[in-house]
Amino acid sequence: MRRKPKSIRSKIILSLVPPVLALSTLWGLNVAASIGDALALRSAYSLRDEVGRPCDRLVEALQAERSQSQEFLAVVPGNVAALRASRGRTDAAIAQFRRLSSGYDGTGVAGDIIRARIADMVTNLPTLTRIRTQIDAGGITRAEALSGYTTVISYAFSVLSVASSSSDPMVERVMNLVVSIRHVGELFSQEDALVTGAATAGRFGNGEYTELVEIVGALRFQIPTAGSALPEQDQAAYYSMLSNPTFTAMRTTEDRIVQDGRSGGKVPITTDVWKATFNPAAQQMYDFMGEGYDRAVTFAQAAGNRILVRFGFAGVLGLVAILLSLFVSIRVGGSVVHRLSVLRAAATDLAVRRLPGLVARLRSGEQIDVDDDVPRLPLGDDEIAEVGAALHEVQRSAIDSAVGEAAVRYGMVKVLVNVARRNQTLIDRQLEVIAQIQGSGTAEERPVVRVRRLATRMRRNAEHLVILAGSARSGRGLHPEPLAEIIGRAVNQIEDGDRIQIDTIADAAVPGRALADLVHLLAELMENATSFSPPDTPVRVLAHRQPDGCVAVEIEDRGLGMSPAALEETNRRLAEPPDFDPANSARLGLIVVAQLAAHRGIRVGLRPSSFGGITAAVTLPRDLAEATSTPAPSGTWAGNRHRADAV
Repeated sequence: MRRKPKSIRSKIILSLVPPVLALSTLWGLNVAASIGDALALRSAYSLRDEVGRPCDRLVEALQAERSQSQEFLAVVPGNVAALRASRGRTDAAIAQFRRLSSGYDGTGVAGDIIRARIADMVTNLPTLTRIRTQIDAGGITRAEALSGYTTVISYAFSVLSVASSSSDPMVERVMNLVVSIRHVGELFSQEDALVTGAATAGRFGNGEYTELVEIVGALRFQIPTAGSALPEQDQAAYYSMLSNPTFTAMRTTEDRIVQDGRSGGKVPITTDVWKATFNPAAQQMYDFMGEGYDRAVTFAQAAGNRILVRFGFAGVLGLVAILLSLFVSIRVGGSVVHRLSVLRAAATDLAVRRLPGLVARLRSGEQIDVDDDVPRLPLGDDEIAEVGAALHEVQRSAIDSAVGEAAVRYGMVKVLVNVARRNQTLIDRQLEVIAQIQGSGTAEERPVVRVRRLATRMRRNAEHLVILAGSARSGRGLHPEPLAEIIGRAVNQIEDGDRIQIDTIADAAVPGRALADLVHLLAELMENATSFSPPDTPVRVLAHRQPDGCVAVEIEDRGLGMSPAALEETNRRLAEPPDFDPANSARLGLIVVAQLAAHRGIRVGLRPSSFGGITAAVTLPRDLAEATSTPAPSGTWAGNRHRADAV
């Protein structure tokens, strides 16, 4: 099944919608991404308070417990109260971390990764209970305890590492630097735990001296490196901290331990000396990390605010651009559709109204100015204007053709009228000669009557040309005549007039202006009735006045009749006479009847007769059927009324 073609409007809309939709989609994606980045940066405070700081406090507590455990394992019996107090602080930090981290509601992939790392850390916290049990039972060495605590702390560092991620590169860089410094702090804590245990025991255990040397070497390398990528202001503060007396004393103590100590040998310093040197340096390191973390969070929030401001500016501009593009697209599309609609309306108007109207005016003999009747369409100067110009030329060509056709038609009409006039003149002269012969009594009456009727029929055929050409006819009467006389004249104009049976005729007079047309009309209908019925059957004619004052003349034959479809089509043509088409001249008489009836306001209709044939009903309006007191004849028409020949 063939689909209905889409309109130009729908095609224009389909061509404009995808770009606008794509632009809107890109704008929406950009807005969503910008809002997501901004909210992620602004949520840095939530990440710090719910994950970062609780995890930092937990790491500090674990590092302190690790050092206290090393001290507890170094002597027997160890300091149980101090160890329990350290474990209590760790448990409190664990509880706080669980509580705060459970409320973290970060979104996106980063939020999912952070929650996964938190879950992983919480899952591995029971390892701490096992380490504590082994320490209490004395079933673990200091090196094993150090390694166990370091493993637990590594899970916390994995949480801190993912918590430092950010959508802003600068913010993420600062956060990663803070994490790097945290790792330095972890090396500090491992050094403290190892030295605390060894100093409390009085000598280095198996492998402890070597591990200490490695830690000190790592610290000497990582401490300066960790601050090299800090912002200029933070970098200056960091290096100033490393060069202050506290860190200088720390390095001096480390050098003394490394130089004077030996694997398995005595530790050259006491625990108190170590704590007095280490604790101030570690505190400064932790304070710097905390301040750096706060600065990174503040920087992240500021970056988020900048993104929101940028989004507010760019987003509004983007929305305005989309709306403007949509508005321009609609205007342009509407303009194109409107101009195409003008072209369509012009073409339709040409085909439906103007060209038929011009043809009708041309047929009526009116002179046509092509330039005035073909207005140019004001459609601009683009491709649509070129189509409009082409349509203008088509209109002009069509009207020129119509004018040419009308000229040819007018010439043919003049030829037809000229030929008809000449035939009429010759036939009139022939009728005069026949009348003279008939009046002299030198020939038989009936052959002369038949010849006269044939000549009259020839004259009526010639009048067909005049009527179809639309020219005025001669032979109008000067005074009204009875309807019966008019019917008699019509009978005298057909070849088989003897078959006409006239019944009662209403007392009516026909004005002189309509005499010739009515005689011609009735003669044509009677001719049809005699032609399309058997030659031995009569044709019945009667006339009666209707209640509304009109007079109906009925001509009834006994022929084969017509099919309902043919009858309906013939009545339609009689009621609405078409323009004469030379290609459709098979029923020329009915076309003439229709035009005569329309010209005089007479109604003509056909209907089936009671004898199986056709009854033609001719209804004369009241102005063509004035009432008289003249009696109407009846019976078969005698055909001897010579005055009928004058019509």
